[in-house]
Formats: sequence, structure tokens, C-alpha cells
Amino acid sequence: MSPNFDHVVILADESANWKIAGLCQLERLVLGLDEFATSISSQRKIDIFVFWRPGIASEQRWQPQNPRLSGCNFVDALSVSGRERVFNTRLLVKRRGLEQFVHDSVPLENDVTIGDESAVWEKLQQQFENACANTDQQNNETWRYLSDDHDIARGERWLLRGSGKSRDGFVSRWLNRPVSRAVSRLLLKTSITPDAWTWLITVFPVIGFLFLTRGDYLGFVTGAALFQVHSILDGCDGEIARAKYLDSEKGPGLDALGDLISLLLFSLGLGFGLYHAMAGSRFGSWIFLTEGFLAFLFIAARLGPHTVDLLHRGPAAVASSEHDESLRASGGRVFGERFTSLAFELTKRDVVFLTFLVLAAVGLAQSSLHLLFVYSLVTLLLRHNRRA
Repeated sequence: MSPNFDHVVILADESANWKIAGLCQLERLVLGLDEFATSISSQRKIDIFVFWRPGIASEQRWQPQNPRLSGCNFVDALSVSGRERVFNTRLLVKRRGLEQFVHDSVPLENDVTIGDESAVWEKLQQQFENACANTDQQNNETWRYLSDDHDIARGERWLLRGSGKSRDGFVSRWLNRPVSRAVSRLLLKTSITPDAWTWLITVFPVIGFLFLTRGDYLGFVTGAALFQVHSILDGCDGEIARAKYLDSEKGPGLDALGDLISLLLFSLGLGFGLYHAMAGSRFGSWIFLTEGFLAFLFIAARLGPHTVDLLHRGPAAVASSEHDESLRASGGRVFGERFTSLAFELTKRDVVFLTFLVLAAVGLAQSSLHLLFVYSLVTLLLRHNRRA
């Protein structure tokens, strides 16, 4: 660990209890320091002294007891050795964003002319405010300084902004994420966990499947709409996890399992629905049912192993995701890099389900099944070509 980051002083005042995105500011700052400490050293821990503003009653003073804390210790005395770093509970930091702020943090100075605790606290607080004021916060996307409690709502929106995934398509960036962040802001005020949310929203594709099997216009549109709702709400689990420091080893696996279930139910539901819709054409109805079943098998063969790998290995298996570079390279060799890049953008999950909804709305549900069948077959072939 860096020799000037062994000891940390946190200046705590009423802002320590400000709740932003489900966490009190003191707990969020300590979790951020713990994350930073773990990233730079797995052996040594940071000593943290919570320096409460004099005048705050002792019964209102507290220390975070989060069981996820593993890279820091709390100490009961303020020791001035010239190596301390000073933070303030008015500091709002995004995940893995503390490193940038460390360069602007305030070193604790041993000033013998300051005699009482109140004067020391005020001096350090002023130094901290000055350091933050001298930094261009508008162009900084890793931290914010909250002047008063009127900044809480704005800080919460900022904290969730940019919380998408690298594999998000343009539909997620411009439609799904703005909606999911608004939902996440409400969910963060509850005790729901990311894993519980992942399981809870599975009800949407299950009900959507039942509507699709009806085989009429209302069933196709309502079913596709429910799958689109699931696609939007699927972003909330990751947003909750990142905002509350609730990342888990099994989280990516559960998220991938939910995606797999959604695609499998859509292909089967659409196949059965078109089979019922075409009941008057015996040969045509069986074509749609077969197409839906084959799409189900192709998707299971391609994504199933990845999902199982994620469930067993967690984030370590993310490198084998469906959109990894080797799969792109395989497609580039067959179809050309430009076409492959465009195809990857247009076949991302968020784009696909919105497209299915639009096609259902204009009475072209059968086109959705054709597209899904071709997509699942081609990507399965590319997967085997990648391994060859």
C-alpha cells in the first residue's frame, strides 16, 4: 500500500447521515475507501479515524458495521504523523472513483499553534473545501462535493448516471437506462437486493410467454410488451448492486440466467402462438412451431454453457460472454468486419426486444420469429467456427 495512504481521517458532521442511493454518506465513503484499499493491497489495511465535528452528541456518533468491510480498521485516536489523508462525509464518490480523488485529498498538517479540537476540525474542513473548490467538478465524473442537503437529489441522479454496461446497445442508452435508473432510485429506498429483483422480474417473461401462446394480435403485442418491460427492468439489479456495494459472485450468473430464460420463453411462446394463429393452414402452422423449437435449441446450445459457467465461476467467466472479441473476429472472417460490427449492434438484447415489439404492433409477429431463428442459427455457427 502507498506509504501516504496508511491512515485516513474522515471529517463527519450532519452529512454523515444523509442517505443517498440507499446508503448513509459515512458508510458509502468507508465502503469506497475499503474498495480502494483492497484494490491496491490485499495484505495491509487502512486505519480510519472518524473525526466527528465537536458539538455533535456522542449518542449520534457511529461507525459503519457493514460486513463487507475487509480492507480497513477503525481507530479511536487522532494521530498526527504527516501521512494521514483527510476526507469529508460531504464527498460523494462513484464506484472505483476514489483513486482520482486521492490526488486532491488533503494531507493532515501538524500545527502546534492549534490547541483545541474544534479549531482542528474547522481547519481541516476548510482545507478540504478549498481543495474541492479548486477542482473542476463539472468535468469530473468520479466525485462530487455536496454543499448542503439540497444537493442530495441531484447527487443521487448523478451517482446512477453512467451506470450502464459496456454491452448496452443504443436502445438501452437512450430508452431503457433512463427508465431503469428512475425505477432504481425508488428501489434503493427499499431493502430489496439485486438477486431478489432478478428473480422477481422473471414474472414478466413468464406472463409474456402465456400471452404469446394465445396466437392473436392482442396476445402478440401484450406478450412482446412484457418482454420489453423485462428488458428495461433487467438493468435495475446491476444499478442497485453498484450503488449499494452489493456486488456478488453469483450476480452475473443470475443475470445471465434471467436473460437466457427470457429468450427461450420468447422463442417457444412465439412458435406456439403462430402455430395457433395458423391453425387453418396445417403445413404452415407446423413450420412456425418447428422454427420456434429450433430457435429454442440453438439459443440454449449457444448461451446455456456461458450461463452455467457464470453460475459456477461468477465474474471470472465474463470473458466468455456472447459478445466477446473472438466471436466478433469469427463473424468478421465470414461476413466482414463492418457488417459484423453493425450486426452485433442490431442484435443486442435491448435492440432485439424493442424490434420484436414494433413488429408485433404492426402485425408482423411472424417476422420476429424468422429473425430470431436466423440470429440464433448464425450465432451458433459462429460460435463453433470460433472454436475451430
